[in-house]
Amino acid sequence: MSTPFHRRSFPDYFLSSPLATLIYPLHQLLNHLRGPPHLPPPNARPIRVVCISDTHTLEYPDIPDGDLLIHAGDLCNDGSAREIQAAVNWLRSLPHPHKVVICGNHDSYFDPRSRLPEDRSDASPQNTSSSTYATISSSTASLRSLDDYLTDDPHPRIDWGDNDDIHYLQHSSITLTFPPTTTTSTSSISSTTPLRPRTLTIYGAPQIPAIVPFGPEHAFTYPPHHDAWSNTIPLSTDILVTHTPPQSRLDLSPVYSAGCPFLLSELWRVRPALHVFGHVHAAYGIERVFYDEAQRAWERLCASRKSRARLSRFRSLFGFLRDLFDLSGLVDSARVVMYGVLGVVWARVWGGENRDAGWVVNAACMYRDSGVLRNKPQVVVL
Repeated sequence: MSTPFHRRSFPDYFLSSPLATLIYPLHQLLNHLRGPPHLPPPNARPIRVVCISDTHTLEYPDIPDGDLLIHAGDLCNDGSAREIQAAVNWLRSLPHPHKVVICGNHDSYFDPRSRLPEDRSDASPQNTSSSTYATISSSTASLRSLDDYLTDDPHPRIDWGDNDDIHYLQHSSITLTFPPTTTTSTSSISSTTPLRPRTLTIYGAPQIPAIVPFGPEHAFTYPPHHDAWSNTIPLSTDILVTHTPPQSRLDLSPVYSAGCPFLLSELWRVRPALHVFGHVHAAYGIERVFYDEAQRAWERLCASRKSRARLSRFRSLFGFLRDLFDLSGLVDSARVVMYGVLGVVWARVWGGENRDAGWVVNAACMYRDSGVLRNKPQVVVL
């Protein structure tokens, strides 16, 4: 039986909305033709960011080199401190000078209400009741760090390394500094040009919408109608790391969206240069996003067709017919194409700079639900 996390067949997409199905590849092509959405500043060193997620206790055998490694959650399967520590030990063995990790819904040790008995028996202060744990994140999606609640927690913490090998983020930020480098010019007289250092601010948050009935062992879940995102991400964020995707971006859209609309609204407010997530294995990939009228029109088109995902294939025929007479959908499709073409002309013909744009990466290494890490790590240069 299909779940919201499984990719549907092309006939399902086409019958649900032929308009969105045909516009999607054209929208992506126009975005690609506009060029990279974000380039290193002049005379500043480029930063190579390696993105992975959803390794589920497995170790990817060949992680590319880079300046920064990001893991966007689901390090393990059963959520125990034991499995998480094994995954952390693997990450510590990698040579990247900076590493940032958030947890996912399978990493239940980090959410007190979801901890396994083997971790909870020692983790709970004697005067803390189970009802207290339930109030920590059921309604707020744990919008504060775990340390804010359990400052007296005697459970041995995860060993992240003696020299801050790994920066663990849970509704928190960190600013990392990347030292200057030099480049050698290719001229008759060899010379070196210093490249100034860079800093990047990274914010990480683990909460996910419970679009299916998740059990209590799943961490940081919130009802899909609950807004767990508005005004939570600092405006200074250069790189955003979440476990859930936003709605309509590498979340199996169009139509069969598994992402969060409230996170999407927050992205329009913050507009990070890079957004890394996972969770929906079947939507693995990388996209360019330009915060303009073409993107707004595309997202409206996706949102207006999301309700059709619940229809059977037979009833989806009515969605096919509705597209023929959907004036607002036709207008939005035309806006996607028109503003997309204008963006290409601006960047390629007039030489204009791409602003208010960024990379979006679904870095799930797990290939669908196969139990095998077949999706390669994604590399982005900022």
